[in-house]
Amino acid sequence: MARRIAATQHGLITRDDARRCELSDRQIRARVADRRWVRESLNVFSLGGLPSSRRRQLLLATLRTGAAASHWSAAWLHQLEVEPPERAHVIRRSGGGHHHSDLVLHRSERLLPRDLTTVDSIPVTNAIRTILDLAAVYDEAQLRGAIDVARRRRLIHPGPLIARHLEIARPGRPGTSLARRVLEQLDADLALTESDLETRLLMVIARAGLPAPVRQHSVEISGSTYRIDMAYPERLLAIEGDGFEFHSGRDIFERDRVRQNDLVLAGWRVLRFTWRQICREPEWVAEQIRRALA
Repeated sequence: MARRIAATQHGLITRDDARRCELSDRQIRARVADRRWVRESLNVFSLGGLPSSRRRQLLLATLRTGAAASHWSAAWLHQLEVEPPERAHVIRRSGGGHHHSDLVLHRSERLLPRDLTTVDSIPVTNAIRTILDLAAVYDEAQLRGAIDVARRRRLIHPGPLIARHLEIARPGRPGTSLARRVLEQLDADLALTESDLETRLLMVIARAGLPAPVRQHSVEISGSTYRIDMAYPERLLAIEGDGFEFHSGRDIFERDRVRQNDLVLAGWRVLRFTWRQICREPEWVAEQIRRALA
Protein backbone atom coordinates (compact mmCIF):
# COMPACT_ATOMS: atom_id res chain seq x y z
CA MET A 1 0.00 0.00 0.00
CA ALA A 2 2.85 2.40 0.80
CA ARG A 3 4.33 1.82 -2.66
CA ARG A 4 0.97 2.55 -4.28
CA ILE A 5 0.75 5.86 -2.42
CA ALA A 6 4.31 6.74 -3.38
CA ALA A 7 3.58 5.94 -7.01
CA THR A 8 0.93 8.67 -7.03
CA GLN A 9 3.32 11.12 -5.35
CA HIS A 10 6.34 10.87 -7.63
CA GLY A 11 7.99 8.26 -5.46
CA LEU A 12 7.57 10.14 -2.16
CA ILE A 13 5.81 9.16 1.02
CA THR A 14 5.39 11.14 4.24
CA ARG A 15 5.50 9.84 7.78
CA ASP A 16 1.74 10.53 8.03
CA ASP A 17 1.18 8.46 4.86
CA ALA A 18 3.17 5.62 6.39
CA ARG A 19 1.17 5.73 9.59
CA ARG A 20 -2.06 5.55 7.58
CA CYS A 21 -0.58 2.36 6.15
CA GLU A 22 -0.23 1.18 9.76
CA LEU A 23 3.57 1.38 9.72
CA SER A 24 5.21 2.32 13.01
CA ASP A 25 8.21 4.62 13.40
CA ARG A 26 10.29 1.54 14.12
CA GLN A 27 9.21 -0.06 10.85
CA ILE A 28 10.00 3.18 9.03
CA ARG A 29 13.50 3.23 10.53
CA ALA A 30 14.00 -0.38 9.44
CA ARG A 31 13.12 0.48 5.85
CA VAL A 32 15.55 3.39 5.92
CA ALA A 33 18.26 1.22 7.45
CA ASP A 34 18.04 -1.40 4.70
CA ARG A 35 17.80 1.34 2.04
CA ARG A 36 14.35 0.41 0.82
CA TRP A 37 13.45 4.00 1.72
CA VAL A 38 15.67 7.07 1.51
CA ARG A 39 15.16 9.80 4.08
CA GLU A 40 14.68 13.10 2.19
CA SER A 41 13.80 15.14 5.27
CA LEU A 42 12.63 14.47 8.81
CA ASN A 43 9.17 13.32 7.71
CA VAL A 44 9.52 12.67 3.97
CA PHE A 45 11.00 9.60 2.29
CA SER A 46 11.54 8.39 -1.24
CA LEU A 47 11.10 4.77 -2.18
CA GLY A 48 13.93 2.94 -3.82
CA GLY A 49 13.43 1.77 -7.37
CA LEU A 50 11.17 4.67 -8.38
CA PRO A 51 12.85 7.19 -10.73
CA SER A 52 13.58 10.75 -9.66
CA SER A 53 12.20 13.69 -11.62
CA ARG A 54 11.74 17.46 -11.51
CA ARG A 55 8.20 16.92 -10.26
CA ARG A 56 9.48 14.79 -7.41
CA GLN A 57 11.93 17.52 -6.41
CA LEU A 58 9.18 20.14 -6.55
CA LEU A 59 6.76 18.05 -4.50
CA LEU A 60 9.57 17.39 -2.01
CA ALA A 61 10.14 21.14 -1.68
CA THR A 62 6.46 21.68 -0.85
CA LEU A 63 6.39 18.83 1.66
CA ARG A 64 9.56 20.02 3.40
CA THR A 65 8.25 23.57 3.80
CA GLY A 66 4.49 23.11 4.11
CA ALA A 67 4.18 25.46 1.15
CA ALA A 68 2.80 25.40 -2.41
CA ALA A 69 4.67 25.69 -5.69
CA SER A 70 4.64 29.29 -6.93
CA HIS A 71 6.12 31.81 -9.36
CA TRP A 72 8.25 30.10 -12.05
CA SER A 73 7.60 26.64 -10.63
CA ALA A 74 3.83 27.21 -10.74
CA ALA A 75 4.08 28.65 -14.26
CA TRP A 76 5.86 25.46 -15.34
CA LEU A 77 3.22 23.22 -13.76
CA HIS A 78 0.43 25.22 -15.42
CA GLN A 79 2.26 24.85 -18.76
CA LEU A 80 2.63 28.57 -19.37
CA GLU A 81 5.49 27.88 -21.79
CA VAL A 82 8.34 28.26 -19.32
CA GLU A 83 11.16 25.92 -18.41
CA PRO A 84 11.34 24.55 -14.87
CA PRO A 85 13.58 26.77 -12.72
CA GLU A 86 16.84 25.43 -11.34
CA ARG A 87 15.56 25.95 -7.79
CA ALA A 88 11.98 25.25 -6.78
CA HIS A 89 9.88 28.31 -5.89
CA VAL A 90 7.30 27.80 -3.16
CA ILE A 91 5.03 30.12 -1.17
CA ARG A 92 3.24 30.06 2.18
CA ARG A 93 1.58 32.57 4.48
CA SER A 94 4.39 32.66 7.04
CA GLY A 95 7.98 31.64 7.34
CA GLY A 96 9.78 34.43 5.52
CA GLY A 97 11.26 34.62 2.06
CA HIS A 98 14.42 32.71 2.97
CA HIS A 99 16.61 31.24 0.23
CA HIS A 100 17.74 27.64 0.59
CA SER A 101 20.35 25.90 -1.47
CA ASP A 102 17.73 24.07 -3.50
CA LEU A 103 14.60 26.20 -3.20
CA VAL A 104 13.28 29.75 -2.83
CA LEU A 105 10.64 30.24 -0.14
CA HIS A 106 8.28 33.20 -0.64
CA ARG A 107 5.92 34.60 1.97
CA SER A 108 2.52 36.25 1.53
CA GLU A 109 0.03 37.12 4.26
CA ARG A 110 -2.59 37.53 1.51
CA LEU A 111 -2.31 33.94 0.34
CA LEU A 112 -5.74 32.33 0.78
CA PRO A 113 -6.93 28.72 0.44
CA ARG A 114 -8.80 29.70 -2.73
CA ASP A 115 -5.46 30.72 -4.28
CA LEU A 116 -4.32 27.09 -4.17
CA THR A 117 -4.95 23.97 -6.22
CA THR A 118 -3.08 20.79 -7.13
CA VAL A 119 -1.45 19.82 -10.40
CA ASP A 120 -0.17 16.26 -10.77
CA SER A 121 -0.46 15.76 -6.98
CA ILE A 122 1.65 18.87 -6.28
CA PRO A 123 0.13 21.74 -4.26
CA VAL A 124 0.46 24.90 -6.33
CA THR A 125 -0.95 28.39 -6.64
CA ASN A 126 -3.83 28.49 -9.09
CA ALA A 127 -3.38 30.14 -12.47
CA ILE A 128 -4.80 33.49 -11.34
CA ARG A 129 -2.54 33.77 -8.30
CA THR A 130 0.41 32.51 -10.35
CA ILE A 131 -0.06 35.28 -12.93
CA LEU A 132 -0.21 37.94 -10.21
CA ASP A 133 2.90 36.56 -8.50
CA LEU A 134 4.74 36.47 -11.82
CA ALA A 135 4.20 40.22 -12.12
CA ALA A 136 6.85 40.58 -9.41
CA VAL A 137 9.51 38.72 -11.42
CA TYR A 138 8.48 39.17 -15.07
CA ASP A 139 8.83 42.12 -17.40
CA GLU A 140 5.79 43.45 -19.25
CA ALA A 141 6.25 41.32 -22.37
CA GLN A 142 6.67 38.15 -20.32
CA LEU A 143 3.59 38.89 -18.23
CA ARG A 144 1.46 39.56 -21.29
CA GLY A 145 2.70 36.31 -22.80
CA ALA A 146 1.84 34.33 -19.68
CA ILE A 147 -1.66 35.84 -19.59
CA ASP A 148 -2.20 35.04 -23.28
CA VAL A 149 -1.17 31.41 -22.79
CA ALA A 150 -3.33 31.05 -19.66
CA ARG A 151 -6.34 32.48 -21.49
CA ARG A 152 -5.82 30.20 -24.49
CA ARG A 153 -5.68 27.22 -22.14
CA ARG A 154 -8.82 28.52 -20.40
CA LEU A 155 -7.06 28.67 -17.06
CA ILE A 156 -8.09 32.26 -16.35
CA HIS A 157 -10.78 34.78 -17.23
CA PRO A 158 -10.16 38.55 -17.14
CA GLY A 159 -12.89 39.24 -14.57
CA PRO A 160 -11.65 36.99 -11.74
CA LEU A 161 -8.04 37.91 -12.56
CA ILE A 162 -8.72 41.62 -12.15
CA ALA A 163 -10.86 41.02 -9.06
CA ARG A 164 -8.09 39.09 -7.30
CA HIS A 165 -5.58 41.77 -8.27
CA LEU A 166 -7.75 44.38 -6.60
CA GLU A 167 -7.92 42.29 -3.43
CA ILE A 168 -4.18 41.78 -3.00
CA ALA A 169 -2.76 44.94 -4.58
CA ARG A 170 -1.20 47.41 -2.22
CA PRO A 171 1.51 50.10 -2.42
CA GLY A 172 4.91 48.51 -2.20
CA ARG A 173 3.81 45.00 -3.17
CA PRO A 174 6.21 43.77 -5.87
CA GLY A 175 4.51 43.62 -9.25
CA THR A 176 1.46 45.72 -8.34
CA SER A 177 2.23 48.52 -10.81
CA LEU A 178 3.10 46.17 -13.66
CA ALA A 179 0.00 44.04 -13.07
CA ARG A 180 -2.20 47.12 -13.07
CA ARG A 181 -0.66 48.43 -16.29
CA VAL A 182 -1.14 45.14 -18.10
CA LEU A 183 -4.64 44.53 -16.77
CA GLU A 184 -5.78 48.00 -17.82
CA GLN A 185 -5.26 46.90 -21.44
CA LEU A 186 -6.49 43.35 -21.02
CA ASP A 187 -10.17 43.99 -21.65
CA ALA A 188 -11.76 47.33 -22.44
CA ASP A 189 -14.93 46.43 -20.55
CA LEU A 190 -12.98 45.50 -17.44
CA ALA A 191 -10.24 48.12 -17.58
CA LEU A 192 -9.25 49.57 -14.24
CA THR A 193 -10.76 52.99 -13.67
CA GLU A 194 -9.48 55.83 -11.52
CA SER A 195 -10.37 53.96 -8.36
CA ASP A 196 -9.74 50.24 -7.86
CA LEU A 197 -12.65 50.32 -5.47
CA GLU A 198 -14.91 51.60 -8.23
CA THR A 199 -13.81 48.81 -10.55
CA ARG A 200 -14.58 46.20 -7.93
CA LEU A 201 -18.03 47.71 -7.40
CA LEU A 202 -18.69 47.66 -11.14
CA MET A 203 -17.91 43.94 -11.16
CA VAL A 204 -20.37 43.32 -8.34
CA ILE A 205 -23.07 45.13 -10.32
CA ALA A 206 -22.30 43.24 -13.54
CA ARG A 207 -22.23 39.81 -11.89
CA ALA A 208 -25.59 40.47 -10.24
CA GLY A 209 -27.14 41.12 -13.66
CA LEU A 210 -28.02 44.71 -12.80
CA PRO A 211 -28.11 47.42 -15.47
CA ALA A 212 -24.79 49.13 -16.07
CA PRO A 213 -24.57 52.54 -14.37
CA VAL A 214 -23.17 55.72 -15.87
CA ARG A 215 -19.60 56.20 -14.66
CA GLN A 216 -18.24 59.50 -13.42
CA HIS A 217 -21.57 61.27 -13.93
CA SER A 218 -21.41 65.06 -13.52
CA VAL A 219 -24.20 66.97 -11.76
CA GLU A 220 -24.63 70.75 -11.51
CA ILE A 221 -26.21 71.88 -8.23
CA SER A 222 -26.40 75.51 -7.06
CA GLY A 223 -23.36 76.54 -9.06
CA SER A 224 -21.27 73.55 -7.97
CA THR A 225 -20.29 70.63 -10.18
CA TYR A 226 -20.17 67.24 -8.50
CA ARG A 227 -18.91 64.04 -10.06
CA ILE A 228 -20.64 60.81 -8.97
CA ASP A 229 -18.69 57.54 -9.14
CA MET A 230 -21.65 55.65 -10.61
CA ALA A 231 -25.15 56.86 -11.29
CA TYR A 232 -28.53 55.91 -12.67
CA PRO A 233 -29.51 59.47 -13.68
CA GLU A 234 -33.07 58.58 -14.69
CA ARG A 235 -33.63 57.20 -11.16
CA LEU A 236 -31.61 59.94 -9.45
CA LEU A 237 -29.60 57.16 -7.78
CA ALA A 238 -25.95 57.71 -6.92
CA ILE A 239 -23.64 54.85 -5.92
CA GLU A 240 -20.24 55.43 -4.41
CA GLY A 241 -17.43 53.40 -2.88
CA ASP A 242 -15.83 54.60 0.32
CA GLY A 243 -12.16 53.85 0.75
CA PHE A 244 -10.47 55.22 3.85
CA GLU A 245 -7.68 56.70 1.77
CA PHE A 246 -10.15 58.78 -0.25
CA HIS A 247 -11.62 60.60 2.75
CA SER A 248 -8.68 61.51 4.98
CA GLY A 249 -8.35 65.00 6.38
CA ARG A 250 -10.86 67.32 8.06
CA ASP A 251 -11.34 69.61 5.02
CA ILE A 252 -12.08 66.70 2.71
CA PHE A 253 -14.44 65.20 5.27
CA GLU A 254 -16.39 68.50 5.55
CA ARG A 255 -16.61 69.03 1.77
CA ASP A 256 -17.82 65.49 1.30
CA ARG A 257 -20.72 66.07 3.68
CA VAL A 258 -21.70 69.31 1.94
CA ARG A 259 -21.61 67.51 -1.40
CA GLN A 260 -23.82 64.67 -0.17
CA ASN A 261 -26.34 67.06 1.39
CA ASP A 262 -26.55 69.03 -1.87
CA LEU A 263 -27.21 65.83 -3.80
CA VAL A 264 -29.93 64.72 -1.37
CA LEU A 265 -31.62 68.14 -1.41
CA ALA A 266 -31.60 68.02 -5.22
CA GLY A 267 -33.56 64.77 -5.09
CA TRP A 268 -30.73 62.25 -5.39
CA ARG A 269 -30.59 59.07 -3.32
CA VAL A 270 -27.03 58.13 -2.39
CA LEU A 271 -25.86 54.59 -1.63
CA ARG A 272 -22.35 54.31 -0.20
CA PHE A 273 -20.40 51.09 0.27
CA THR A 274 -17.09 50.44 1.95
CA TRP A 275 -14.21 48.40 0.55
CA ARG A 276 -14.89 45.64 3.07
CA GLN A 277 -18.58 45.45 2.10
CA ILE A 278 -17.82 45.38 -1.63
CA CYS A 279 -15.17 42.66 -1.32
CA ARG A 280 -16.68 40.52 1.42
CA GLU A 281 -20.44 41.04 1.05
CA PRO A 282 -20.99 41.50 -2.69
CA GLU A 283 -24.40 39.80 -2.65
CA TRP A 284 -25.64 42.23 0.02
CA VAL A 285 -24.27 45.22 -1.94
CA ALA A 286 -26.00 44.02 -5.10
CA GLU A 287 -29.28 43.50 -3.26
CA GLN A 288 -29.15 47.05 -1.86
CA ILE A 289 -28.73 48.45 -5.37
CA ARG A 290 -31.47 46.17 -6.75
CA ARG A 291 -33.88 47.38 -4.08
CA ALA A 292 -33.03 51.01 -4.79
CA LEU A 293 -33.61 50.53 -8.51
CA ALA A 294 -36.93 48.82 -7.82
